[in-house]
Amino acid sequence: MDDDLRDVRGAVYLPQKDWNAYQLWAEYRNDVVERDLGYASSIGLNSLRVLASYEYWREDGPSFFAHVEHFLTACEQRGVRPLIVLFEAPPKDPPTEENLRATDPKRAFGVHSPSRPDVLQPRDWKGYDRSPIHFARRWAQEYADDDRLLATEIMNEPGDVQPRRDFVTDALRTVRQAAPDAALTMGTRDVRYARFYDREALDGLRGLDAYQFHMNLPKRPAEAYEYVTEQRALADEIAAETRAERSEGSDSRVPLWCTEWQRTLEEPPSRFAPNLASLAPTIRKARAEGMIDGDHFWSLMLRPAYLREPREKGRVNGLFHADGAAYSRADAEVLAGRPLAVADRHALPASWRAHRFPYPGPIADGPIRSSEGVPSGDAELSGLRAGGDVGTADAADVDDTDIDDADIDDADIDDAAETDDRAASIPDGPTFVRDVHESLLDRLRDMLGLDSRRK
Repeated sequence: MDDDLRDVRGAVYLPQKDWNAYQLWAEYRNDVVERDLGYASSIGLNSLRVLASYEYWREDGPSFFAHVEHFLTACEQRGVRPLIVLFEAPPKDPPTEENLRATDPKRAFGVHSPSRPDVLQPRDWKGYDRSPIHFARRWAQEYADDDRLLATEIMNEPGDVQPRRDFVTDALRTVRQAAPDAALTMGTRDVRYARFYDREALDGLRGLDAYQFHMNLPKRPAEAYEYVTEQRALADEIAAETRAERSEGSDSRVPLWCTEWQRTLEEPPSRFAPNLASLAPTIRKARAEGMIDGDHFWSLMLRPAYLREPREKGRVNGLFHADGAAYSRADAEVLAGRPLAVADRHALPASWRAHRFPYPGPIADGPIRSSEGVPSGDAELSGLRAGGDVGTADAADVDDTDIDDADIDDADIDDAAETDDRAASIPDGPTFVRDVHESLLDRLRDMLGLDSRRK
């Protein structure tokens, strides 16, 4: 099986029209998915990392599985093997009906799945036939062994806090019991969490078939590569310990994937804009040298940030516009490893003018506008001239990204731990103000001794 889990070249995928996983599956459109899969294939990707939706399955299980069947068939036709994620931990927003269906960009974010109340009570996560654990079992019975699938990821960034650790261990055990030969993994932000979900958790059952880590926003390529090297060494250490405990003699390495990466922070003009080319060579080098066996960048489609905090600060991620033009041809070409005849449109969709976030760079057909309805550069600089405090850090800005057991949903808050210790070219308007803000936060983190390489 190990060979099937290597040489993975992928992206995180959510259609540009959708704001969360529920909307992907509840409003699934064959033509949109097939079009977007064509974009992935055009740059040589062979995998996509996609969130399932327990909430939509609970609402309409037959339709959910029908959409999954189309998705897997369409992927197979294009040489793409998806990594399907059953549950989602980082978002703060609960999966209420309002949040699941919201389309206003100020309210439409990823949701915590299953809900925290369900996770807190074992009877709520497994005590009835529409429970999260029953969903995991049904997924295992229907698709976990499907050859069209790369693997099943039990949860994205569960951390090690109780009782979420108990819930995700129960889900992992359930899937393994129902599908003993399935490829299973856990979306850990750092490989060290594999100790909880491979070594210690499964009572003699076969453990994880691949380990994961995330590295969204490292400072510089050298630091990114150092972190990858550390993750590889830790993965080998945990795998050796696990095999010794189980009296398994294999010396082959457990496949290691970096399933979230975006860019480095050092490249001007804006650290809030997509710049996959700044980190892609490091990822490619790590793959060539056997440090990692696969990766998924964030994200295939150009999108506002998935979570609330980074979106409110103006972060944009991704590669392709809905019509197939690349936000950056340089990004597309470095990912493909060859020149491409793709259209290059280094602007954001005109429809985003109504979003009222301080996005970096131009928006097609008009300037970026702030929530007050005036050009955001003028608004923010006006506040600075008036003595507004742009350097005050809130708790989310200074929390150490390693503190998972505080259950602070730190995992994918993209820029909560951004740092940059060198001067950069000073752009106009909101980018300047954000960079001043981040510079002051850098100093605060340095004084507190916080490490922010990973996000």
